[in-house]
Amino acid sequence: MLILIAFAFIAGVVTILSPCILPVLPFILSSSSDSDKRKPLGVVLGFVLSFTFFTLFLTSIVRLTGVSPDVMRYASVIILFLFGLGLLIPQFQLLLEKAFAMVAGKVPNQSKATGLFGGLLVGFSLGLLWTPCVGPILSSVISLALTRSVNSAAFFITLAYALGTAIPMLVIMKGGQELLQRNKWLLRNTGNIQKGFGVLMMLTALAIFNNYDRKFQTYVLQVFPQYGAGLTALEDNDLVIKELDNLGQ
Repeated sequence: MLILIAFAFIAGVVTILSPCILPVLPFILSSSSDSDKRKPLGVVLGFVLSFTFFTLFLTSIVRLTGVSPDVMRYASVIILFLFGLGLLIPQFQLLLEKAFAMVAGKVPNQSKATGLFGGLLVGFSLGLLWTPCVGPILSSVISLALTRSVNSAAFFITLAYALGTAIPMLVIMKGGQELLQRNKWLLRNTGNIQKGFGVLMMLTALAIFNNYDRKFQTYVLQVFPQYGAGLTALEDNDLVIKELDNLGQ
């Protein structure tokens, strides 16, 4: 199992180079324009928890609640659209911040909690929306979750994949924040940059709502089939295949 966990983590890191990351990239970049240094951490934490949970238990949730996956997907799109609107309209962002302050409750520093909880909500929505270009390891885990009860091996493998994907995300967001703080021109125009990201987030949310993200991923992989295959090639070896056979037994 340790071999699969290690390869799943590496595959997650490599995912940042895949076309499947492009639909969620505007939401990641927009978090770098926030001055609250805890927001990127919230995005990453929310993403890891959400992606791991829904990858393993989405089928069970649908079966128990009767709620369609599309309903949860659209709810996540609406949340991200509202965050984009908040970046575009400062007054609306104040309303969002008040809502997060209420959620934060007795947290001592509510200004910090706002960024953290806001990041958690964005990350949680991304984890549900994101459809990665999965390789053999995650494909086997998903198949296992669909046909059998989830075991500890499936949980740790999925968690490792999510963590591997989250680390480059965190680096991008932290790097963006540092760039904004060090560049005087960017710092002076932070408000306009945030509004630009707000528009981009709203447009991307609308595109995801209409399933253009999935169509785009399919198109890229059809046009560049070797590119997608190259990203998952590290998982396609005898050692991993042997471990996957043992996982399915």
